Amino acid sequence: MSMFLKCVTVFCLMLYLGEAVPFVNYVQPPPNNKTVYEFYWDVGHWETMFYYDEKNKAGTPVRLTGLGQFERRDTDRDDPENCNNTIPMTPEEVMNGSVVVADGSHTRVALVNKALPGPSIVVWKNKQVAVHVTNSLIQEGITIHWHGMTQQNTHWMDGVGSVSHCPINPGESFTYRFYASEGGTHWWHAHSGTFRTDGLYGALIVLEEEEPDLPVFSNDFLVLVQDWEREDSLDTYLRVEWEASRFSFGYDNYTHCYYNKRQADGTEIGPVPFVSGLINGKGRRFDDFGEAENTDVPLEVFEVSQGDNYRFRVISAAMIYAYRVSIDQHELTMIATDGNRISRQPAESFIINTGERYDFYITANQPVRNYWIRAETLETTDIYGKPVRPHSAMAILRYEGADKNQDPTTSRRTCTDTNTCTVVNCPFQNYISSTFTQCVNVNQLRSMQPNTSVPEFELGKWEEHFINFHFAGNDLDGAQRSSVNGHRFIPPSAPPAVDRKGLGMTPCLKSECSDEKFCECTYHINITHGNVVQLVLYNMGTGGGINGTAHPVHIHGHHFYVLDMGFPEYNKTTGRFLNQSTDIDCADNQTCNGRKWTNPSWQNGGKPGLNTENPPLKDTVIVPVGGYVVLRFRADNPGWWFVHCHIEIHQLEGMAMMLREGTEDQMNPPPPGFPTCGGFDWTAEEFEKAQAGLDNVPGNSGSSIWTQSTYV
Repeated sequence: MSMFLKCVTVFCLMLYLGEAVPFVNYVQPPPNNKTVYEFYWDVGHWETMFYYDEKNKAGTPVRLTGLGQFERRDTDRDDPENCNNTIPMTPEEVMNGSVVVADGSHTRVALVNKALPGPSIVVWKNKQVAVHVTNSLIQEGITIHWHGMTQQNTHWMDGVGSVSHCPINPGESFTYRFYASEGGTHWWHAHSGTFRTDGLYGALIVLEEEEPDLPVFSNDFLVLVQDWEREDSLDTYLRVEWEASRFSFGYDNYTHCYYNKRQADGTEIGPVPFVSGLINGKGRRFDDFGEAENTDVPLEVFEVSQGDNYRFRVISAAMIYAYRVSIDQHELTMIATDGNRISRQPAESFIINTGERYDFYITANQPVRNYWIRAETLETTDIYGKPVRPHSAMAILRYEGADKNQDPTTSRRTCTDTNTCTVVNCPFQNYISSTFTQCVNVNQLRSMQPNTSVPEFELGKWEEHFINFHFAGNDLDGAQRSSVNGHRFIPPSAPPAVDRKGLGMTPCLKSECSDEKFCECTYHINITHGNVVQLVLYNMGTGGGINGTAHPVHIHGHHFYVLDMGFPEYNKTTGRFLNQSTDIDCADNQTCNGRKWTNPSWQNGGKPGLNTENPPLKDTVIVPVGGYVVLRFRADNPGWWFVHCHIEIHQLEGMAMMLREGTEDQMNPPPPGFPTCGGFDWTAEEFEKAQAGLDNVPGNSGSSIWTQSTYV
């Protein structure tokens, strides 16, 4: 057995036992002779910059004393004079004590096996995956979503709390099983509350035996990017929910208030301030002038040898912010998005929204030195139009032989009229010409996925739905709330994939949810099994203008073809948003919910410009402010599927819905003994009977006096 396979075997054994394992930033292929790949996870509370001494059974904070150099407080509780004592730590202590660095500050987190990012799952395509999850949290239930897996016939394994299955309560264990049916770069993350951005996420890589038209790679790197708050993510969300995000600099700060920044088209980003950015769980906080708060915080390093090719699999686990990713002085070649191959697309950089994945490769053809890997936010101005510096997450590309103790001094290449920059996946149509920067929007990418076959219009087996993801005005208090077609999503109290009766859902009543009214309910639409489904996702009307935000929308249960993207009208000089697209008929309705094409001839797939030959295949797509995106798939996977904005605070606030695909008898039921849950209500009479006890009920023969449980 080779040394590499020995390392892989030990690594897999540690995952099997649920032990803390340090994150490895490259793909480690497992043996391809297994039918089931099993993983054992323990989800628990932890703290960044913290060490647990197993010998003394005591925890202690740690701090940095130099680049990557740590010291800890004394854990001897018997000495009252040792409070200020510090002890230098060895690299082994840092690793074995599960020290999570993040941005060098102390923050409570929730982690799998005390690792940030969590354990990587690397398996071969079409093999069964089993993940045994134990919830060791104190008071919260959790679920885990397998982002990118379509869960064919297993919609109750999709891991969406209140939709797919019941939360795993504290002290409980739950085994997920599914087929790794979609090859490529995917990820897993918590799908209940704000746990995803508290640290419950990791890579899910599905390897394929053949990937044609690619060079030989010397390594296959994993890059997970995140925006990081120095507080519980729930605190961040609640400030937004309570319309108090302008006080994000502190409730006791009476000097400065926060207001959203703007991106290149003038629309809003960032309802709360950017604090730090992490790449593979490490990052530094930078001030508004680009100076690092603490240069001793270690950054992720990707080591390369001159002349070789390297693949990078980039996953965005961000709460809010999109990132523009680049490597100084290196051209990127984009090769996949959301796990699906695309034709090679050269790029200076690409934009990745939360939930998305992009694969690229580079050739290490520059002089031997250290180079910055940059993930920069899209901020360009403040609310008053004053230019601002974007924030960033940084990592290091280190050539073999470069100084290991020095940060890079490189800069991004300059975009000129003779050497323009190409940016893939812009959330707007283009940059202004004076920047010499050209967008390649996601619909302009071309698929290289095998067996690409876009379903065409079929008479009697076609349906088209117009779905507005925007901020709708709440008639009750006037606030702009995250919504879908004017519906603020209320999660069901009993998951419809399990209870099979639709109990526990708040109905969307016509009296409250029609005629452009804002309402709160468990919004879903029905799609017919076997039909060709075209979805027009748009971002228009109230809350979809200059003060709107581009929304990355994730559809569970399917990968879809991106046929087209429509944009608003922009100022040709400044590039700023002027007017929303007229392709969708909003008429005189301010909210513009559930509309249709302005031109009737565009119905039934007749819109000009749809790419039905080789469109990219995705599961998460950006919906531009004032514009739309046209998606298509065949409804071949009956179940209840969640659809939502992947900006975590928008989803929690209500920018979500469900697809009910097929009838209940077409949906595969969960296995016997599958856990159930839901609300409970009963009458005063039923209570009196229960309190009296079955033996005291006249005529009782020992059978139950209850006929059914009542879900609310």
